Amino acid sequence: MSDLLALSFDSVTAPAISLKEALVHQDSTGDFGAPRGWGFGWYPGVEMAGQILKDPATGAEDPAVGVLRDWNRFGSTTFICHFRGPAHHRTQSDAQPFLRNFSGRAWIIAHSGTLEGDWRHKLPLGEKPVFEPVGRTDTEHLFCWILNRMQAEGSRSMAEHGLDRLAADLKEINQLGQLNLLLTDGQSLAVYHDAEARQPIFWSRRAPPHVQMPMENNVLALELEPHQAHHTFIAFATEQLSEDAWVRMSPGQLLVSRRGQIIWDNLGVWDHPDIPRLQSAQPAATGDNPSLELFPPLAPAYAPLNQEAGGDVGPEPESSTESGPWRLHWHTRNTPGVHDSAQRTLHVLHETRYRYERPVQASHHVLRLQPVQDIHQTVEEFDLRLSVDGQVHRFEDVFGNQNLELNVTQPFTEFSVRAESRIRVSYVPALDARTPHRREQIPLVWMPWQRQMMQAYLLPPELPESHLTEISDFALSFADRNDYNLRDTLIDMNRTIYRDFEYLPGVTDLETTPYEILTRRKGVCQDFANLLICMARLMNIPARYRVGYIDTLATPENPVQSEASHAWTELYLPGAGWVGFDPTNGKLVGQEHVRIACGRNYRDATPTMGTLYKGGGGETLEVAVKVEHWEESD
Repeated sequence: MSDLLALSFDSVTAPAISLKEALVHQDSTGDFGAPRGWGFGWYPGVEMAGQILKDPATGAEDPAVGVLRDWNRFGSTTFICHFRGPAHHRTQSDAQPFLRNFSGRAWIIAHSGTLEGDWRHKLPLGEKPVFEPVGRTDTEHLFCWILNRMQAEGSRSMAEHGLDRLAADLKEINQLGQLNLLLTDGQSLAVYHDAEARQPIFWSRRAPPHVQMPMENNVLALELEPHQAHHTFIAFATEQLSEDAWVRMSPGQLLVSRRGQIIWDNLGVWDHPDIPRLQSAQPAATGDNPSLELFPPLAPAYAPLNQEAGGDVGPEPESSTESGPWRLHWHTRNTPGVHDSAQRTLHVLHETRYRYERPVQASHHVLRLQPVQDIHQTVEEFDLRLSVDGQVHRFEDVFGNQNLELNVTQPFTEFSVRAESRIRVSYVPALDARTPHRREQIPLVWMPWQRQMMQAYLLPPELPESHLTEISDFALSFADRNDYNLRDTLIDMNRTIYRDFEYLPGVTDLETTPYEILTRRKGVCQDFANLLICMARLMNIPARYRVGYIDTLATPENPVQSEASHAWTELYLPGAGWVGFDPTNGKLVGQEHVRIACGRNYRDATPTMGTLYKGGGGETLEVAVKVEHWEESD
């Protein structure tokens, strides 16, 4: 029985593959007989032209096998490998894999198993077939049968033929005998498991960092070079290459992968939108700071928000001339009939407390805590209270954020900020409902005046060229996997960061670069937002950083959840405007997100920041956020 191996990488990779002595077959008596032979198929670079390297009669010590030790010359995103069983012909024409050129691309197939009975009659090729086998194997015959059927139906790729139809074709072939099969058109890799599971096929998806390399079994060893350590890949094998994290395919299952990701499963076992992240445990909160108990009121006069109806936005308060707390409060009148099932009202309480070992004599602070007011988000009530007073100036910055500037000249050792809001959020499905050009393709083309207006959101961060190249290659792998469809590419990028990157507070800081996040695969929400921003900008998609809040786990049984502030990415898309993508949660921004501030990066949108001119030292910071649903009966 033959052994199979298939590899699907997210970007062009040159794995080091070493064949073992097990390629010399051991018969039932324990004696070693003739070598089994081997064959490899791949697509150099990103070309659709495939290549085959095979020898039907050599073993691990043959000079031809030495070519595999210099595998870096064969960089590809897809590899198909076949190692022959002992009871087969040894001619070149019968050796697998097989390659055929069809519809402007090379198709490669490998098969383990034997069809029985009159399979030539039951899989007719017709009187004048476009594709005919050169050798005598059932594998080459069924390969030609599949391609002739696609040609007759006008299909030029797996996607055009339809994966459901391909699954039906393979099921029809499987009725004639054993069928473990690998098939690729240079873009998609299809792996079919025999309906009676007479030989297992295992698969494993590996995301960086690759700490368990090399991988090996009795036939070969697989290893990645250090500069390829950030590549993600899926391996399919009839014999596991390690003892961990392998899944056995179900009988009759067809998995289709592309660029290191499974994109289709005929049994629905691999649920593309909802599969769990790779790491075993995730924090309950999605913010960057640990949840804290909410602080006690700053003063007895600080009552909860006014819950009475009525009242338009009031005048701005004047700053106090005496030392003491400062407060801004306003309340909008609710419009009757505006609440419906497409809206959600959230109550947010955000408290920040700074403590200093020595009194601060003079300081300057900037606060961005007022929620956005627009057609998708209505601020019904907002209350901001500061424990110290000073000269106050309110203004809107170039990013549209509401800023409160505070200059303090009175000494203090503790500075507390309390922002309380009631917000009605009425998002519609961002891409489905607001994007008229669902088939908009990458790369996006902007008019000169559009590019001028978006320039701040198109420039990637200042990183070494090699780092930006790696991030660009990573981003373009998503575009290639999704046929450069804008919507599908962005959703795939957003979900993949959620699945493959570990949420781990404390391992990054504000200076951590997107390249470090790509290679480490660990971080917090601001890191994942920065990585998605960099990827999008390198693909000519305007991207900005958004800070706000999220209600992630509220349920009727547990209606209150403590979180820290949250960060996500907003991308400007033709016909849709700014659309929010939350890579920390792998979803589009919706009714559970409250928007506060935005900018090119974190520094443009940070909720609180300041400068101490005199005094202070030994600063400690505590942040607590509570988000809960607001019911009308409240």
